[in-house]
Amino acid sequence: MILLTVLIATLVIAVCLPVLGQRVLERRIVFVDLALAQVAATGYALGMALEIPGVYAAAATTAIAVIIMALMDEETPLPKEAVMGGVYAFAASVGMVLLSLLPYGEGQLMGLLFGSVLGIGWDGIIELAIFAGMGLLLALPEHANSFAGRMRFYAGLSLIIVPAIYAIGVLLVFAYLVMPALSVWRRGHNGPAWQALTLAVIASTAGTFIADFLDLPPSATVVLTLATIAVITGTIIHFTDRGNNEPVTADDETDTAEEDDDESNSESDTASSKT
Repeated sequence: MILLTVLIATLVIAVCLPVLGQRVLERRIVFVDLALAQVAATGYALGMALEIPGVYAAAATTAIAVIIMALMDEETPLPKEAVMGGVYAFAASVGMVLLSLLPYGEGQLMGLLFGSVLGIGWDGIIELAIFAGMGLLLALPEHANSFAGRMRFYAGLSLIIVPAIYAIGVLLVFAYLVMPALSVWRRGHNGPAWQALTLAVIASTAGTFIADFLDLPPSATVVLTLATIAVITGTIIHFTDRGNNEPVTADDETDTAEEDDDESNSESDTASSKT
């Protein structure tokens, strides 16, 4: 029963984040997931320090981060990746300081990194699926480059990320967002979405069964499985594309030029004969 709930919980996230990961790669904002996840984790730690529900504190801090990120338009002079990397580093440092002041803070930190997927029940899975569906409805449609459009995208992403990090951990959430989309990336553009989804589903299933068979931590095992499959898939796609599109050599260019000259001469002869 535990294996079944772990598998379903990872599959819920596996069918949501890879598609959004492709949007993230297109916008060159890979750090957005890690930054939002860390801000949520820091909010959770702040909630524990203030003895208020961690989920509410995480939602509040994440909402503030979403507004700040949405205010950064395409014309901003600051590199988005650098800003989001700074947000991640700051939030991570604050979170570590807060957790160090709490009893069993080290255990709480490990829980945020790797999640508590072994303890998730059917109620948690249903809640995860509801938030994931709401997040997709907000984030998937194409949005104009406006404050409202960016707010919808980041808010939708947050609706999936915030509950997911408590279920499966920050590392696996980030892996689902980036690795499948990156493995099918082709010549500066996203590959087919179904390939990224298939990769994530296979890695989730294989990683969960490997973790159960070898008695390993599920989240970390799925991350390693996902990384392995992503590297293999990306390598195959890379060399397949290279084989289908070999560079044009000087001899090929000469032959092409000669063929063009022959065609031009043939057309001239035909025109002369008609005249």
